[in-house]
Amino acid sequence: MKYIMFWEYDPADHNVVMDKLKEFRGIVKSSPDEHAKFISKNYTMVDGPEGFQLVETEDPEHLVKITRHYLPEVSFRFVPIVELEKVDQKVK
Repeated sequence: MKYIMFWEYDPADHNVVMDKLKEFRGIVKSSPDEHAKFISKNYTMVDGPEGFQLVETEDPEHLVKITRHYLPEVSFRFVPIVELEKVDQKVK
């Protein structure tokens, strides 16, 4: 399943969040099968420290791992997504 992972944090926590990001990337690199697959770059909104990234996993625990790693500084929202043509085929 693919998800849009929306994230947001307080600008005052920027350095802590960047340290946690660097650490998490190392964790994922060392054991990629135990984590969600990041299938896009990180995108940020120009009006503040929030953004999104696309991730893929069949194991909801992988999403929990992301959330736990960044607590309490970052809040996340995961929205499942599907390709339009897959939905369109079911409507016909």
